[in-house]
Amino acid sequence: MMHWNYIVAIAAALLLAFLVWKEIKRPNKARLYGRLLASLLAVVSLVFLLLPFPLHKKQDERRELKGAVQTDTLPAGVQSVYWQRQLNTGSNLHLQGRYKNSSTVPVKLLLSGFNERLDSVTIPPQEERPFALSAGPRHIGRALYTFLALAKDTLAKEPLPVEVLPARPLKVLILAASPDFENKFLANWLSEHDYIVAMRTAISRNKYSYTFLDTTRFPLERITPERLTAFDLLISDAAALAALGRDELGAVRLQVAEKGLGLIIRADSSIASGQFYGQPFTLTAAADKNERPLLLHSAAGDKAVTLVTAPAAWLRNTPGLQSLVWDPQRHILAGSSLYGEGRLVLTTLGNTYAWILSGQPAAYQSLWSLLLQQAARQQPLQDRWRTGLAFPKAQKPVPLQLETPQPYPVARVNDAALSLSQDAVLPYHWQGIYWPSQAGWQAAVSSQGDSSWWYAFAEKDWQHLSAREAIPGRRGIAATDGNTSRVPLISCAIIFMLSAAFLWAEEKLV
Repeated sequence: MMHWNYIVAIAAALLLAFLVWKEIKRPNKARLYGRLLASLLAVVSLVFLLLPFPLHKKQDERRELKGAVQTDTLPAGVQSVYWQRQLNTGSNLHLQGRYKNSSTVPVKLLLSGFNERLDSVTIPPQEERPFALSAGPRHIGRALYTFLALAKDTLAKEPLPVEVLPARPLKVLILAASPDFENKFLANWLSEHDYIVAMRTAISRNKYSYTFLDTTRFPLERITPERLTAFDLLISDAAALAALGRDELGAVRLQVAEKGLGLIIRADSSIASGQFYGQPFTLTAAADKNERPLLLHSAAGDKAVTLVTAPAAWLRNTPGLQSLVWDPQRHILAGSSLYGEGRLVLTTLGNTYAWILSGQPAAYQSLWSLLLQQAARQQPLQDRWRTGLAFPKAQKPVPLQLETPQPYPVARVNDAALSLSQDAVLPYHWQGIYWPSQAGWQAAVSSQGDSSWWYAFAEKDWQHLSAREAIPGRRGIAATDGNTSRVPLISCAIIFMLSAAFLWAEEKLV
């Protein structure tokens, strides 16, 4: 756009200079000033027709905008809030934000769902503090949780719409260099959560035992590209990978790099750095190899959990490594890295089954759900819906955004057709406006027929935060539509036609 402006300006200047030179050089000097004025008006009106010059007006809207800016300050209560609107099965719900308590008594913030108090935190009087609440949803589908602020009375009661998506039934291949409890418990846990599992365990040189869970038996003596194509994820200990033949290891590398197969490596103190799966990772031997309680933090954002373990090595924090699990000293015990189209995940935790034996299945599920989600083969791009507002409201316009590989998508919201416009830069990005008639869950359906749900809040829900969210929209409208507008094009066209007609008639008829 800027280049076009320069081109028009330069061309207009050259045209005006030519017209002025022509009129000055003309022998007949009668009406010279009139001809010069007509030439100037013709060129200027032509420029206004080609370029969007603004015309400032409506001072009252400027004053309204100034008032909106001055009111962009929240009263006591929730100053900011965030939670995941969609979760995968096994993930925890995290509610984070900031609360300002201007009263003289403590305020208790509570997260509840299904008539059960799930988590709480207290904000001292006369203080503003960040808060974090979490819960582990045990349902699949849509649900409304509740955020409460309690003192002597109920200060706030706000809805938290959450949708828990069912886990994708991954097909997992496990390679083990020897029988151990970690692989046994992992295979059983995967089967219990509807994963398809095949496991090959070495019992002696070139002799294996096979386990097939939720699938029929098939030949697994050799690892081939065709066999790996049937799986989304390969889990193997470092010794089992090192024992693979050159052709088998080449098949694994090909599937990871070019087909997006995920690979999780269980390592203890060393890994073959010369092989493709060891290149992104560097292990450092742990100074203390005694078994001890270790507090573990994870990238899932869940609360830290304790595991009695004796890690033999840590992952060194190198460029391209994403930390997944670490201890309070920031020693990394699990990390991931990209490799071609796929992902490599390495963990040095070898006895996570101890969580199941000690009655902590939630900790076990949280860790392995994280590792599986990080490594699993990615699905082809599906239709994805987003709302342009954090708090879309009923009876108000809601911008909807659709990302889809379809060239000309047809979309509906609650059985009503939605008109979409394509983004000028991103061809897979489409936008539309929808007015929800009532609060509650709204169903958006695209060409592929899959429903995506989003929630329209009632007018009384999250009033202060939604009001602040609306101010930038008002500010943008006032700046572009209220305070300014284009000079009327019809006026420019009339001036150009009159000026051109005068110049023609003056030269031909006079």
